[in-house]
Amino acid sequence: MTANWIITAGALVFFVLGALHLRLTVMDMKNPKAFIPAKKELLEELQNTRINLRKDVKNFWLSYLGFHFSHSVGILFYACTVMYCALVRPDILSDIVVRIGIVAFGASYVLMARSFWFIIPLAGSLIGVSLIAIGIAMLH
Repeated sequence: MTANWIITAGALVFFVLGALHLRLTVMDMKNPKAFIPAKKELLEELQNTRINLRKDVKNFWLSYLGFHFSHSVGILFYACTVMYCALVRPDILSDIVVRIGIVAFGASYVLMARSFWFIIPLAGSLIGVSLIAIGIAMLH
């Protein structure tokens, strides 16, 4: 059971990161501060242009916020799924494909954080996936 709690602790790190990201995204809907460009005058440009993908896209800023929402929800879903497997249905973790998938998905966030983001998501993802991997390695 100790392994399951270590897995849960790792998933909880991802949950906290996802929840904080979601909170910042919601706050940016009313009063943009967190995810705006460093050059604040570019925010108006983002709000007055759209991405080229489709003509029915409202504006680039809303598309950008939509990405942040989906990113947050994805991390929260991952964290909740891992916690569910560890605490409610540990039998699911006996499947090697599930184990590899859980660790690989978490590791992908480490790679993305290193390539595209900054130190907080990098450190959090590294701690979270390390705990998950250690817990999974302790099983059977």
